[in-house]
Amino acid sequence: MTGRVSAPLGIWRSRNTRTRGDHAYLAYLIVMVTLVAIAPLVRAIVVSMTGAEGIAILTSPEAPSVTMLAVSGMWASALLLGRVRGPALRPPFVTHALASSDLPRATSFRGPLLRSGTMVVALTTVVGVLIGASLVSTGYSTPGDAGLFVLASTCVGVISSLAWLVGQAMPRTAALFSPIVFALGAVTSTVAEIQPFTPWGWVGLAYPVGAAPGPLAPLLAVTAAAVAAAPALMNRLSITPLAAQAARWEAATSYASGMELAAAATVYQAAPKVGRHLRAVRPALRSPVVFLLRDAVGAARTPVRLAAGALALAAAAALFTLSFVSETPDWALSAVAGVILFAGLGPFTDGIRHAASVASDLPLYGISDARLLTYHALFPVVTTMIVLVVVTVICSLLIGHAAPAILGSLPLGMFAVLARIGNALKGPLPPALLTPIPTPMGDLGAAARLTWAMDGVLLTALAGASAALVFQSPVLLLAVGVALTGLTIHRWRHRV
Repeated sequence: MTGRVSAPLGIWRSRNTRTRGDHAYLAYLIVMVTLVAIAPLVRAIVVSMTGAEGIAILTSPEAPSVTMLAVSGMWASALLLGRVRGPALRPPFVTHALASSDLPRATSFRGPLLRSGTMVVALTTVVGVLIGASLVSTGYSTPGDAGLFVLASTCVGVISSLAWLVGQAMPRTAALFSPIVFALGAVTSTVAEIQPFTPWGWVGLAYPVGAAPGPLAPLLAVTAAAVAAAPALMNRLSITPLAAQAARWEAATSYASGMELAAAATVYQAAPKVGRHLRAVRPALRSPVVFLLRDAVGAARTPVRLAAGALALAAAAALFTLSFVSETPDWALSAVAGVILFAGLGPFTDGIRHAASVASDLPLYGISDARLLTYHALFPVVTTMIVLVVVTVICSLLIGHAAPAILGSLPLGMFAVLARIGNALKGPLPPALLTPIPTPMGDLGAAARLTWAMDGVLLTALAGASAALVFQSPVLLLAVGVALTGLTIHRWRHRV
C-alpha cells in the first residue's frame, strides 16, 4: 500500500479509535463464536462426510459430474454477484476520495480485492481438503491424488475471485456470460467427451476417485492468466458504480446490524423496468381477482427476480421430494428445502409486505386491513401450491414416493407463506431484546436477537423437517403450525 493510499485510510480509521478493551472483547468474541458455533459445525460436516452415507455420495459415479456443475455454477454466480456487490469495495467516503484521485484503481482498491479473494480461496481450498481427507481416510484415494484435487480447488477459488471482479468491472458482459458458463457446465457434466476442453471439466477430471486424475497444467495456466488480468480489470472500475455499490453495501450492513434483515435485502431489490405499459389494476373484475392480477403484474415487472424466485420454489419442491428416497425421510434435506422455499417466496410476497405496511394506517382501498392482507396473500398461495404440486409430481414420477411428497409439500407451502406474513408484520427490534441475558455460559442477548431476526427462516426450516416426518409423527408438524399461526396472530394484533 502506497503512502497516498494509506494516508486517507489512516484518517478514516482514526475516527473510530479502538481501546485495548475493545480489542480484548473482539478477541473474546472471535474465540467464543469459534468454540460455540464454528467448531460444532465443522465437526458435524466432518462426521457427515466420513460417515457411510457421506462416503457413498463422495464415491458415487456422479460425483465428478456434480463437481463440474457446482464449479460452473459458482463461477456463473460470481459473475452475477459482482454486478451488485464487487470484491474491490471500500466505504463510500473512502471510495469517493480514492476513485476521484489520479491513483490507479489497481493500487487504491487492491487491499479489499485481496481480502475478498483470500476468503473465497480459503473456502474452496477447505472444501477440497475435506473431500480429499475423507476419501484418503477411508482408502478410496491416495494422498497424491487428493493433493492434486486440493490444488484444483485452490485454482477454483482464484478464478471465482476474478469472475467476481469481472462482474464488478464489466457488468453487462457478466450478465451475458453467466448463463453461458452455467449452461456449458451443465452440458459438460453430461457429455464426457468435452471434459478435457473446459476449465470445469479439468476440475472434474482432478476428482480423486476412480481413474487417474487428469493433468492440471491447463487449469493452472487459466488461473495464472486470470491473476495477470486483475490489474487491468481493476483499472476499468469507474467512480459512479463504485460509489453506488459502496452506498448500497453500507445501507445493507447498517440494516443487518440492527437485525432488520428484510430491509437489508430490500436494498438490493431490482427496480421495475419492464412491463410498465401493462395495466395492473382492473376495477371491473371481482376484488380477489383484482388483487391477484395486480400482484402478478407487479412481480412480472422484475422478470429476472421473478424467475429466480420460481426456480427457488421448484428447487425446494425437488429437494423435498428427494428427502423421501430412503426408508426414513431425510429431515435435514427437507429442512433445507424449507429455507429455500422461504427465500424463493420473496418476489411473490411484495403485496403482503405492502399490506402489512399500510395495515395500521387509514384504509386506502375502502376495505378492511384483514381483507386487504387476505387478498394480497392469494398470489403467493396460488403460485406456491401450483409450483410445489407440479414439481413434486414430476419428481415423484422419476423417483417415486408421490403420495407422501405431495401431501407433505402442501402444508409446507402454506406454512412458508404464513411465515412470510409474520415476517412482514414483525416491525422493528423490540427494545427488551437489547438488554443483556447473563448466563453461566455468557451473554445470550446476541443469540436472542439473531433468533428474533431469523425466526421466519428457522420456523420454515422446522416446518420442512416436520413435513418430511409427518407420516411417522404428525405432532411436530401440528406444533409448528400452531406456533406459526399464534406468532402471526400476535403480530397482527400488535402491529404498528
